[in-house]
Amino acid sequence: MKKTTILLLLLVAAMQVSAQRKFDPARFRADLHRYITVEAALTQAEAEKFFPLYDEMKDKQRELHRVSHAFFRQNANSDAACRSLIVRRDKAELQMKVIEKKYHEKFLQVLPPMKVYKILYAEAKFHRQAFKKAAQKDD
Repeated sequence: MKKTTILLLLLVAAMQVSAQRKFDPARFRADLHRYITVEAALTQAEAEKFFPLYDEMKDKQRELHRVSHAFFRQNANSDAACRSLIVRRDKAELQMKVIEKKYHEKFLQVLPPMKVYKILYAEAKFHRQAFKKAAQKDD
């Protein structure tokens, strides 16, 4: 009975550690929203105007990001296949920037430029911190 209890406790502990390491996109998005709100000093009204646009932009970019990063999973065996992959990747990367530019203009319609600047800075800072944190967990 003792062995079974200990084994069960070890199993539960292992599952908790595994769950802590698993990426949760909804939690990541919520944490990012909170961070940006604080760092850019967004009011509730500003956040309600901004985040639907921001999330819409990120959703559109995410699909292109998948296309762009599929490049690394392809096994091209000829120059023509390699050229095709490079062209598709470049096209996806350019489309992501076009989307970003379009949405930056939308952001500027609902927020002052100083707030948009602070948001862009906060977003980059949040991602740097998230990558550092993830790298530390892997060590």
